[in-house]
Amino acid sequence: MQAETTTRFQPRRRTAKGQARPRYLQPDDIDKVMLMLVNLLSEVSALRDRLDTAEAVVELGGQPTSAAIEAYELTPERHLARESNRQAMLARVLRPITEERDATAGDEA
Repeated sequence: MQAETTTRFQPRRRTAKGQARPRYLQPDDIDKVMLMLVNLLSEVSALRDRLDTAEAVVELGGQPTSAAIEAYELTPERHLARESNRQAMLARVLRPITEERDATAGDEA
């Protein structure tokens, strides 16, 4: 009979070694990635607005058909809520950039 051996594994580090974050892109690539990110955010925002409209149509007792969604008139309150959600999404997604910018601005002061 073989002796049973157990190996205890150490969990992997979840952070990069060193002080700075790893860099994967060349400076020229960063603008392209940023443009892709902004385009993707635009698409996500449009989808969220469309879903919000479908939910509003259902709340009014209608069926969320394409015609009903296109005919829906946005209320000022719902417009403000959408804009607030959009700004919050932008803040969350762009946080790594804004935090770095703010930290750099604090160092220069």
